[in-house]
Amino acid sequence: MNETDNERYESKTYKTTPGKNGIICRPVIVDIRKTHFGREPQKRPSASRDIDLLKKTFNKLPWFHPEPYIINDENSVNEHDPLYSTDNLKKELKNIASNEDITKHAEMFVCVVLAFGESGYFYLPNDPINDQIRSNKPPKFSVNDLLWFFKGLFCPNLILKPKVFLIQTCNPFLVKKNKAFFSGEEEEEPSRIQRTPIEADILVYQSIVSGGYTDRMKPETKRGLGEYIDHIGNTDGQSACQFVYALYKEVTALTDKEGEFELNDLILNVNRSLEDFIKKEHYKSDERDKPWKQGPPEVPVCIDQLTKKLVLKTRQSNPGI
Repeated sequence: MNETDNERYESKTYKTTPGKNGIICRPVIVDIRKTHFGREPQKRPSASRDIDLLKKTFNKLPWFHPEPYIINDENSVNEHDPLYSTDNLKKELKNIASNEDITKHAEMFVCVVLAFGESGYFYLPNDPINDQIRSNKPPKFSVNDLLWFFKGLFCPNLILKPKVFLIQTCNPFLVKKNKAFFSGEEEEEPSRIQRTPIEADILVYQSIVSGGYTDRMKPETKRGLGEYIDHIGNTDGQSACQFVYALYKEVTALTDKEGEFELNDLILNVNRSLEDFIKKEHYKSDERDKPWKQGPPEVPVCIDQLTKKLVLKTRQSNPGI
């Protein structure tokens, strides 16, 4: 064990001063904006605004790389694209794990996934090729497979460093109840939350608060809800999904107030914000006050085995461990 590794091992908190390349982290973002179920594409309207707010969130933290490493689905119809298939994405994740600027020369690893899916997995784009359906159901990529490439056995550059995964999976079939729903047929049993296998120094924070809850709101409803909803939007007039907006809002509040904050405090604040959004029923539909067929959204789930405190600085002039 070298001197730096020994320092990481003995410390009660994770090292959060810049590495060799002057940063503590270059975040990785998997941005999947559309997924085909048969011929029909489902699109995440909040996608561009989500990326915009994530960049602003990371830019508020000293020594975070100003440009995240982004995997997007712009060319996912190309058979060599990382999001063309699960095998391609695994190859891309393997390359990222061996990218020294993202792993060896950084002091922590952050990965964000924005896609359709459920707890425990997300969907790949599954674009039709030459009007031919590749599959009626898009391929699933499990969160466990995502984590595997950054565990100590496969990625020794990240041993003793915190690895944080922020997973936002939207429901592609978020619909309102109608008369057919009351036909007397039994409702499908909701899928059970899958437990994500983890190891020490990995934290998984997953939200299934679908962006559809806020996307379907009328503009005047968003304005009326003020700071609860990302009502300002981007040039396309779209709002961010509620999870990304809560993350941005709470990081902003913490960086404006203190010289540093602990990751657990951020998670608690985000969950309080989303719990308030849910309890006060701000997610309610505007369309004739119909309830959502899927019921109310759920507060994000956090699973971790971090062995130390993760304290993030908010002032570049205040270095330290």
